[in-house]
Amino acid sequence: MTLPSQQALTNGAKIIESKESFIESIPLPFASVAFSDNYHLALLRNLHVDGGMVVFSRPPDSYYVSSAVGFPPIIPSTEVEIARFSKRISNDRLKFNGNVLRLQKEVVRYPRMQTLLNQSGYQYLRIYRVNDFLATSGYWLMFFRKLKEANSAGLLINRSLSSPQFHDSITELVNASTNEEALDEIVDSWVNLLDKRDKETKEHTRRVADLAVKLAQRLGFSGERLKNFRRGALLHDIGKIVIPDEILLKPGALSESEWKIMRLHPRIVKDLLKEFEIPDEVMEIPSSHHEKWDGSGYPNGLRGEAIPLSARIFSIVDVWDAMLVDRPYRKKFPRPQVVDYIQNQQGKHFDPQVTETFMQMVATGI
Repeated sequence: MTLPSQQALTNGAKIIESKESFIESIPLPFASVAFSDNYHLALLRNLHVDGGMVVFSRPPDSYYVSSAVGFPPIIPSTEVEIARFSKRISNDRLKFNGNVLRLQKEVVRYPRMQTLLNQSGYQYLRIYRVNDFLATSGYWLMFFRKLKEANSAGLLINRSLSSPQFHDSITELVNASTNEEALDEIVDSWVNLLDKRDKETKEHTRRVADLAVKLAQRLGFSGERLKNFRRGALLHDIGKIVIPDEILLKPGALSESEWKIMRLHPRIVKDLLKEFEIPDEVMEIPSSHHEKWDGSGYPNGLRGEAIPLSARIFSIVDVWDAMLVDRPYRKKFPRPQVVDYIQNQQGKHFDPQVTETFMQMVATGI
């Protein structure tokens, strides 16, 4: 399996390319995944950096914290200030003394961010520009407690990130995990990234995955097959990550032209995740959960048992959950109405056997 860190660190001979005296560019493809907290921590330890944040742009003209290592939990109001601080960086409004920024002066206008930094004892900062998999810019903020460490880190960072020895050390750290742990890390990273774009999906994703796993168990799934089922359930909407904000986050109902774009997300997911060699069993749900038993679904119009069983199981739970939750453009449906809909769609939208087993679960009071 090609892990995110390996993919990023072995993508080219020249990892860092200088742009300005205080900002370097690190062209790490899929950086927002490579900088998931575990890999981020490994990078910082190898570079002898005290703490770090990775902040990516989120249109229009704002930023969000993708990863933060070496800090207490960051509350939303503090994250807003970090985003504003990053916007100042992007607009070249910060004046640096050489390569190192003295935080005491520059964060005084951001009291919550200043409190967070004081709690961690950070006084100095280095900034690197990074690119995520969507080619949108962001910043890797490296924090230091002592000026001497901040000054000496520059050469170490420039030298280390382009050295084979550094690549080997990171690869060794990553490979110390089992393939299963690495796969779960990849899944969690992508799900967290989608959560950053669409807060509404966060609870739905985990809630529907939990319920779908229970249904899958009733239908005979166990062991590795069940684990891959859960991973696929968590990734079911990951293709939406490339859907434009004006469609994904629209507060009202989508137009037909907008639905055409939204319906692309099951097709997109294969290209999006192809670099990570994710097992085919995991990909069944993200690719096929909008197919219907009678062949009227999308993206491929599959019919009956041509639809993977995992996708047939997941689709009924996905619809159940969606109808029982308020949306920006409609209120949730009454539970009896949802039950009637599911039963009426048996043999149309849903696999008849799966529907029967699901309705047995509903009768128990899920």
